[in-house]
Amino acid sequence: MIMRFLPSSSPLISSSSTASSICNVKPSIIQFPHTATIPTSQTAKRLLALKYLSSSRIKSTRDHEFDIMDDNVNVEEEVNKYRSKRRQPPDSRTATRWVIESIEKILQQQQQQQQQQQQQQQQQQQRRRLQQEEEQGDGDKLLQILYRISKVRSKEEAQILENELIHMRVEEKFSWDVQERVLKVASMAGFVKVSLQMLDSMLGVTTSTKVSQTHTMDENVDVPVYIPSSMAYISVLNRLRKWNRVDLMRDILEKLSNACKRKEGQQMLHVVALNTYLAALCGDQSQSVIMNDEMKSYEFIQEAISLLETGVATERYSLSNPDVMSFNTVLNAVAIRRNETMMEHVMQLMQEQGVLPDVVTYNAMLKAAPTADAKILILDKILNSTDLDLVPDRYTIEMVLVPLVKQGRIATVMRMLQSFCSYDHQKSQYSLQNAFSTFLLALVKDGEIDAARAIFDRFLLSPSLEQSDSTMDFVSMAQGERDGTKIQLVLLKPITRHFNALFEGYRNLNDPYKYSHMTTSSSVSPREHARNLFHHMRAMNVSPDSFTLTLLMSMQNSTEEITETWNDIMDISDFILQPPVFHSLITAYGKVGDASSACYVFNKMILIDCLSHASNSWCVLLSALSKASSSNSREIIQCNTCSGNDLKIDMMNVNEKPFRGKDLVDLVDGYTFPQAAKIILDLMSSSYSKGYKDIIPRPNSQAYCSVASALSHMDGVGPGLAMGMFKNATVNGQRVDGRFLNAIIRCYGDNITSAVDAWKNEFRPTVLNSFTEEIDRSSRNFQKSRVYKNLVASYHGLIYVAGRAYRPDIALRLVYAMRKEGVEPTEAALNTYNSGARERKDDIAKVKLHGQYENLLLVECAKYDSKDKRRQADQRIRIIL
Repeated sequence: MIMRFLPSSSPLISSSSTASSICNVKPSIIQFPHTATIPTSQTAKRLLALKYLSSSRIKSTRDHEFDIMDDNVNVEEEVNKYRSKRRQPPDSRTATRWVIESIEKILQQQQQQQQQQQQQQQQQQQRRRLQQEEEQGDGDKLLQILYRISKVRSKEEAQILENELIHMRVEEKFSWDVQERVLKVASMAGFVKVSLQMLDSMLGVTTSTKVSQTHTMDENVDVPVYIPSSMAYISVLNRLRKWNRVDLMRDILEKLSNACKRKEGQQMLHVVALNTYLAALCGDQSQSVIMNDEMKSYEFIQEAISLLETGVATERYSLSNPDVMSFNTVLNAVAIRRNETMMEHVMQLMQEQGVLPDVVTYNAMLKAAPTADAKILILDKILNSTDLDLVPDRYTIEMVLVPLVKQGRIATVMRMLQSFCSYDHQKSQYSLQNAFSTFLLALVKDGEIDAARAIFDRFLLSPSLEQSDSTMDFVSMAQGERDGTKIQLVLLKPITRHFNALFEGYRNLNDPYKYSHMTTSSSVSPREHARNLFHHMRAMNVSPDSFTLTLLMSMQNSTEEITETWNDIMDISDFILQPPVFHSLITAYGKVGDASSACYVFNKMILIDCLSHASNSWCVLLSALSKASSSNSREIIQCNTCSGNDLKIDMMNVNEKPFRGKDLVDLVDGYTFPQAAKIILDLMSSSYSKGYKDIIPRPNSQAYCSVASALSHMDGVGPGLAMGMFKNATVNGQRVDGRFLNAIIRCYGDNITSAVDAWKNEFRPTVLNSFTEEIDRSSRNFQKSRVYKNLVASYHGLIYVAGRAYRPDIALRLVYAMRKEGVEPTEAALNTYNSGARERKDDIAKVKLHGQYENLLLVECAKYDSKDKRRQADQRIRIIL
């Protein structure tokens, strides 16, 4: 069918047919009415509809209907039925006027169209401006939240900010560059939920609202994938590593790997991501963690080692090949476990992949070395290496310092320290000082005080000051090593920690209980060494601290030395006098038996308001009185004439006398040391009733134990006072432990009968009732329980009283009773009996067969040990069951 259309000059398509009337045509059906008169505009609509809908079927439900697809229908004839006749102008003027009017209408239409276009442009500009303002407002709000995150101070505030950041919907409003930076900030702040949500959005992962649920990635859906920078996703991994969330870290690596595979040209993840994951797998390999979850820890180590194999990390997580740091991370974890098989396997993988070891690798090998000789062999590999960058660092030196000294390789030590100081010129003086303090502490801890002093004298002490005699022997040993190398020492500026390390070594050397494992070739006493070292400290203008004072106080043997040392330190120091400083001074006076000076110093603490309720300064005083009582329990306290009056103590702010116009000196002056301890205990017990609770705390178990120990050195205490103190402690809710019971039982002196009766009726039931759970006394758990320790201490107290009473027969019965209780007697019980025997009076009568009983007591308490050199000369036959 050929459709004909009217020309543009036809009245049917006149200017009155506007675009709006044309747009109102329904494209499916055109209906023709019965009437012959149809407005021109409607006719134009139908004709234009026929033009644009020639492929449609136009039907009318009335009698005038036709189908334009029907060839028998003449569309033009059908249309002409409704066409109005064209008007002819009467004259040329009218025709001209009509043309002008049509031009006017066209101009009006064009003007309307221009106005509409301008309005549309203005609306678009307004929408664009509103959108920009909205985006700018979101940006300002985001920055405000981020700045608040950087200043967060509490968990509640952090939770509020995390919720605000989630509601911001950063992944929908901002570019990738902004998103990955916000991701890093959120992960650094610990906002794991929003971090994982943003990372999933970047990687095109569909996820649920719960972070812990499994994430899925639909690769068939065309979702935009953006892999953030390594700094962003590594930050998330680091946060999860701190929280020990290995499962979430593995999940993130899988998502990143899938995203890398979807990208054209597979992208590889940074090796730092591998190292972070390996560090999380290795985790805390301390013995406590390994013992608590051995299976899980072993599985993590196995997974870490598998990732070091060739191509495994790339295939599994699209990670780069492991580097030396990757191997070092796993080696350190394996070294802590001391697993030689794993160690050799990791080293073999490292060699197969051509990764060269560095000093951290050798440090891990040193950590795993079982013996000192093995450590020396590893050190020799480092020293003989041709790699100029492979030199021992501070950790290497710390681990090999003691083995080298024990083997006598002094020149090697000196050269290594010299190389350490001169190798890296970028090392700060502060880092070198810290390293040398670590070296000195390592030597002192292992008992090598002479080596520590020699290193101090050669590297830290001024050349103008006198060195120790042990240093001369040390240097001569270094010169005796024939290696042809001249040692040029580097002088560093010493700090307080260097002196404190040596002070601690000399204090341990002065302690008879720690002297056995310490060695020295010096003929000078440890106290004299410490005094000379303190003079060097003053000469080099190094200010002592509170720890220096504590160490020096513990080494003095007389009250005059304590006072002099205190005043010397106060002359050159400027640290604030805190309670621990006074505690060390009080303890030192108690150790030398000067309880008067201890009470005088404590009274000064009360007056200047320097008491410590946390560490309980009153217990420190009672402990000093107990120690002083052990040396002389009959001496009288005289604070006005004691050595403490010469102490230099700043008394700027002095409080009034707190005890109703009296101070502590007024309360204890004129009493013996044990009596003064009992007076202070009574004062502590009545502190609340007398209104002293702000100054004096309630007595605790340590206070009762110290007073009982002081009274045990006093003659004539009697069973009544001991039992009264025991009941007073239990009434006040104090836990009765073995130390307190041991001191209470010792208060019975040589009255072994009353002590045994009190043990059966009062003390033993209290010990057994203090532990409610049932324990098999033959098991090892019983030996580790508090009941076992309390029973041992109590029986030792009874055996001590038996020794003072010269009753080895009762002591032997007590040993048998210990075994029935499930407590195995040891040589400590025998020593306790001997200690009580030294305190016995001369007029006590011996029991019959006392020698035989003491021999049996020796056999029952002294265990056979093939390594005990004291038993090598025994000619007795021992029956071991």
